[in-house]
Amino acid sequence: MLLTRPSVILDSGHRIIIWYIPEALHGYIQSDMYTATLGMSHHLRKSVTRGAGQWRTNGANFHATDGADVTPGCINIAPCWFQQGRENTRDGFMPEVSATLKGERGMSMILDMQRPGLLASAAMRVMHPQQYWASVRTHIELGNWAASQGLDDMHQNLKHWASIYTGVAVMCNRFSPYHRDPKCPPEGFDILTSIGSYRQAVMHLINLGIDIAYDPGVMVGYSGRLVRHGVRVDEGDRIVWAWFVRDSVHNYARTPRPEYAKYNPLDLAKYEHVKYNQAAFVRYGTLGLTCPA
Repeated sequence: MLLTRPSVILDSGHRIIIWYIPEALHGYIQSDMYTATLGMSHHLRKSVTRGAGQWRTNGANFHATDGADVTPGCINIAPCWFQQGRENTRDGFMPEVSATLKGERGMSMILDMQRPGLLASAAMRVMHPQQYWASVRTHIELGNWAASQGLDDMHQNLKHWASIYTGVAVMCNRFSPYHRDPKCPPEGFDILTSIGSYRQAVMHLINLGIDIAYDPGVMVGYSGRLVRHGVRVDEGDRIVWAWFVRDSVHNYARTPRPEYAKYNPLDLAKYEHVKYNQAAFVRYGTLGLTCPA
């Protein structure tokens, strides 16, 4: 099954697994993303690794740019998070600013990302209200904690970070093999936004048996921990911003985990009879909700 129009994918328990919104990004949002990404070229270039190791930054998973502007690479940007391998607070680890925001350009990067960040937050307010308010609470708690600890750089970064998400992964011209995102809460949604000069890409949701058209301007809200997904683009430049939530950060702020977003069966029956300006509802039989290790 290939989805090409706005859709909501539900499991047999009416839990929402995916929101799919093609042509979601207005031209000025795409322009903001493109301009901000060009300003990250130094970090993107340094991120690419060689040889065996982490597939997300392995040079074999990137293709060359069409022009001189876009730099292949993959980086994480977060005002307050745990570095990889340092998420166990019992070992004395505390949240810190991501390496990409340390230095002179950190604040300007955050300011350049504000409008796309606000759009992702507004989308989450609709897609998953509980996750939205849990993330707002986490953001406030972390800001207060950073101020009380005298962590001025972190406090300023959080103050100007316009997204309710923990952070964003910025990927340029990367092949994404089939994978899940095990550090995200299963009940929550990450948001993917994609722009560029590429054409007619398809994202494969292999454990659902569903494909979605993944053309420039698309937005996908999805449970990255449950849905095994992948996409490959060999021609044209592709810039993806993947907004993510980290369980470890919400746990550190003692934020209760949200429940799954659901559609009331009675409301669903009513909405399915409305054809004008409504998303299609795709029922995916039974999705096993056991999280991968």
